[in-house]
Amino acid sequence: MTIYNPSHFFGFFSSFDPDIVKDVDLYKSSIPEKYGGRLSSVLDITNREGNKKEITGSAGIGLITSRINLEGPLFSDKTSFILGARTTYANWLLNLLPQQYKNSSAAFYDVNFDISHQVDDKNNIYLSTYISHDNFKLNSDTSYRYSNKNASLKWKHVFSNKLISVLTTGYDRYDYGISSVAVPVRGYDLSFNINQSYFKADFTYYLSSKHTIDFGASTMYYKLHPGELEPDGKGAVTVPEVVPAEQALESGIYLGDKFDITPKLSVNAGLRYSLYNYLGPQLVRSYPAGQPKTTINQIDSTNYGSGKNIVSYGGPEIRASARYSIDDELSVKASYNTLRQYIHLLSNTAAISPTDVWKLSDPNIKPQFGDQVSFGIYKNLQSNTIELSAEVYYKRLKDFLDFKSGADVVLNQHIETDVLETVGKAYGLELFLKKSTGKLNGWISYTYSRTLLQDNDPTQGQLINNGAYYPANFDKPHAFNFIGNYRVSHRFNFSVNVIYSTGRPITVPESKFFAEGAERVIYSDRNQYRIPDYFRTDVGMNIDGNHKVHQRFHNSWSLGVYNLTGRQNPYSVYYITQGGTVSGYQLSIFGAVIPYINYNIRF
Repeated sequence: MTIYNPSHFFGFFSSFDPDIVKDVDLYKSSIPEKYGGRLSSVLDITNREGNKKEITGSAGIGLITSRINLEGPLFSDKTSFILGARTTYANWLLNLLPQQYKNSSAAFYDVNFDISHQVDDKNNIYLSTYISHDNFKLNSDTSYRYSNKNASLKWKHVFSNKLISVLTTGYDRYDYGISSVAVPVRGYDLSFNINQSYFKADFTYYLSSKHTIDFGASTMYYKLHPGELEPDGKGAVTVPEVVPAEQALESGIYLGDKFDITPKLSVNAGLRYSLYNYLGPQLVRSYPAGQPKTTINQIDSTNYGSGKNIVSYGGPEIRASARYSIDDELSVKASYNTLRQYIHLLSNTAAISPTDVWKLSDPNIKPQFGDQVSFGIYKNLQSNTIELSAEVYYKRLKDFLDFKSGADVVLNQHIETDVLETVGKAYGLELFLKKSTGKLNGWISYTYSRTLLQDNDPTQGQLINNGAYYPANFDKPHAFNFIGNYRVSHRFNFSVNVIYSTGRPITVPESKFFAEGAERVIYSDRNQYRIPDYFRTDVGMNIDGNHKVHQRFHNSWSLGVYNLTGRQNPYSVYYITQGGTVSGYQLSIFGAVIPYINYNIRF
């Protein structure tokens, strides 16, 4: 299942419920050939199966959220379920905002429900569902919402001790909306959504103890509704507007081979071929070659019928990596990947609430392409209880979408006239230290990374920053994380979390002039400045009840402080015109010390 927005409550909570998560795999450098359609890393999260022997569970209630987790057998010991649900009631936190945002509110909930069934020794069936909803309001006249709805059905079949298959089908939906009814006559509701249906067939063949072959195929049908504006509220006179839906089919086949050549050297080599078809019904506009795509330059348009293949893209993707163990505690690894992404994300980071718009590749907007090389060295110490690693990478980007200056992407009927395709490069160094056992454990990481874009094609119009490289919106050169846990006793442990990162780039007004009775501004070069750096320290402690084995309920308390230093980290920096004057604002959602306390039980 694909989660398009993996966070709750302004990033305060993850969309993934830790009570039901089994495994988390992050692929940054060597990305397996089974994964496609994305240009960056892959975060693969697997939920636990429910307890097949007895009903068990846990629950917690606190100042910010409450949660419940139940699992156990269903009908027989061959079928089990697991349920996880969370909600928040933390509007009191928003009372800590500056006076002009005192009427703010926010809430979320999410529900995971999975069923697993063992048909026999060779067949297992899994049903997974996920629902989430967020809504928030940062002032009295505009509210925001987004939600995920996901379901998948998976069948795992063991042909023999050498061949295993996993067939998966499912449906994902992501909704986003903005509405306002404060002034009824101008009330509106703006919404868009992404729908996708998919089927995947994955096979693993164990040729020998040293040789494993993975192969399979997948197909995904996209249907995007890029924007729909409707009047909202009694007497609203907002003029309705709809951006036509988009459809596409993305398919792929792959073959990979993992080969342990010697006890010290192992190699992964794979090839993935992806094919993308942009489908009707759709109106496609035509522009002359070698000239900027503008409404003035449009020379024609063509209407395509439902299901008609309008344009196709595709090509091979190489996945290769090698690992060499110098000794039992020291190893090096190198990898090379090529990747294609057919869906584009356009982010407006200069609004009071940053908004995202998704766009499919079409005849006027090509897919993104990237290739990356990386090299890492890994060292384990003290019987593998301490892990050290250092990794460097370099990635090239092609046809990465960015805005033209002055672009408006919301309800844009011809978005290709307001975006341009850039080239780019991303590179960096990652350092990591982890201690996994003992009374004191945790990890420290530092990353230096850059992502730079360049508009070097004069046929697209005026060049951004005169064709020079500029930071991407998510370029943050320095990032530092520290997680420390100290177990004082069997019943008491203490933790510290420290996060630092460079502030993201921003384009700001540098000068002003008056024209036609109003103040006008001249903006800096694209992303020439940065918002303040992000820094946060959290502390927490867990206090367990007694550890008697034969008792029905085990209880514990969790308490601590979020943002111990009370730093006002900016959630957004934006500019608005009021009375002919341009004013800038910095909004910090959690710019204060926030205490929390939770009572937890397990049974």
